[in-house]
Amino acid sequence: MEKIPYETILDISRKVNIVDVIADYLPLTKRGKNYFAICPFHDDHNPSMSISEEKQIYTCFVCGASGNVFNFVINYEKISFTEAVNKVARKAGIFLDIKTKSNTSSFDDKNNKYYEMFLLACKYYKNNIKTKYGINAIKYLHDRNLSDEVIDNFEIGLSMNGNEVSKLLEKKGFKKEDFVNIGLSGSKDNFCYDIFRNRIMFPLYDTLGHVVGFSGRIYNGEDESKYVNSKESVIFKKGSLLYNYHRAITHAKDKNEIIIVEGFMDVIRLYTIGIKNVVATMGTAITREHALLIRRLSSNVILLFDGDKAGNKATLSAIEELEKINITPRVIRLEEDLDPDDYIIKKGIDKFNTHYNNAMSSIEYKISLDKEKTNFNDFNEVSSYLKSVSKELEKIDDRVVYELTVKKLAKQTGVDIETINDLVKNIPKEKINIIDKRKTVNKDKFVKAEEYLIYYMLKNKEAIKIYEEKISYLTNEKLSKIADKILAFYDENHYINITDFVLYLEDEDDLIKEVLKIDELSLPDSMNEEQINDYIKTIDKGLLKKEINNLKDKIRREVDTSKKIILLQKLTELKKRECK
Repeated sequence: MEKIPYETILDISRKVNIVDVIADYLPLTKRGKNYFAICPFHDDHNPSMSISEEKQIYTCFVCGASGNVFNFVINYEKISFTEAVNKVARKAGIFLDIKTKSNTSSFDDKNNKYYEMFLLACKYYKNNIKTKYGINAIKYLHDRNLSDEVIDNFEIGLSMNGNEVSKLLEKKGFKKEDFVNIGLSGSKDNFCYDIFRNRIMFPLYDTLGHVVGFSGRIYNGEDESKYVNSKESVIFKKGSLLYNYHRAITHAKDKNEIIIVEGFMDVIRLYTIGIKNVVATMGTAITREHALLIRRLSSNVILLFDGDKAGNKATLSAIEELEKINITPRVIRLEEDLDPDDYIIKKGIDKFNTHYNNAMSSIEYKISLDKEKTNFNDFNEVSSYLKSVSKELEKIDDRVVYELTVKKLAKQTGVDIETINDLVKNIPKEKINIIDKRKTVNKDKFVKAEEYLIYYMLKNKEAIKIYEEKISYLTNEKLSKIADKILAFYDENHYINITDFVLYLEDEDDLIKEVLKIDELSLPDSMNEEQINDYIKTIDKGLLKKEINNLKDKIRREVDTSKKIILLQKLTELKKRECK
């Protein structure tokens, strides 16, 4: 890959805000002048990653992950420095003429043909529904309260009874085996036929908005399966895709909330009533990949699955998966076993909004399921109910929520609060904010002096000049490298600041972490030249001590007596210097 000039990297960094970029990956909360997020680089349970808008850097106070906007994208997406710069550049509206593994095309090259085939089929279906052949399909959709605007917005189309898509793809030069492999066509006796015939076609998208599959619905009352869906293929994996994700990104961030439903028709129905921060699992259980995609949008999650037993099972499974990444969702339950689409059509918007505005906590939801199975006139069942509920109470980390829940249970069961508390192993205490859990290392005075010197070199050109004139070397190898980099940066740019220097280090993570740790030292920002000279005297002593220790090692290893005498004389001279 080509190396990107530092001036280009600097220009890109100044046109983006690290807060906006990280907000595309993680929900952020502002505290004071910094933003905080659940750290994605370790098993975090409280927001421990701090993002400084002023310095344009992030730091985790638990695992020590740190860096600038490019380092974050590198570590989050597991890509190279060049790829990360290119990705961030596109967010700033800058398009680099540099080839990377991922930017040679808007699609991955080897899969480009599949995206093109789906796009071509989508255009064909969309055109069909606007012709005379689509009159009945349009009427069906209108009867389902879907307007022309919604039909256009979701690119709804119509498949015909013939094999036109297979013929079209073959005519465009695509190979039969390819459009058969991705499920647009079937094959028998070397004859290709369309999989989707005489159905209303709903395109299914990946997270970037590329069409990767279809769901075809009957509309003329045919005695066939209600839906036919694309099979999974190289570009269509239900376990890693969420329907409507690409459209929901902006709406979810604006509302700081994301609603998860089961089917794409539920998404479309919610759109018709103005709720656009919604995605669908397309009938599969929520996977870890789904959960991580959801966390990018918001940590405020509402589960709105079908009201039947299967919907309850899916809800419990989703809660479990989301809790693994420290998201505690809220839940909406719909009566009469209805899905959101049917519920809104049959019960109306107002009744749905009552549910929406009163979404219950996941704990409350689980308790309600246990409650439905309990005969409160049977003391044994009440006992079993409370023992089951106590396990859920142990998961509550908010003292207020815990106490309100226990009071509600006490009133419901007639069992006093103390008895319920006795069943709970871990009652939450008041939350304590843990500032910094990183391990502190005991350092000798020489390393401390070197760190303090670098602290001022990162802030003041005079400290750089003093270092260059009087010392130019440090005992600690890593700190010595950082000092050399500071000298090089200053020689090239004639100024110094922490933000631009970290950019200069590119992807040297170990040096970046060390620099950011030094920047956090509790030292006065203003430089005292006398203090700097004191640091240098201490460092000189450290260098001398290191030289003495190295010489002692040489003497121990030397077998030649004459050479040993020369080394001992040199050691005596060094010790005299040490005593001055």
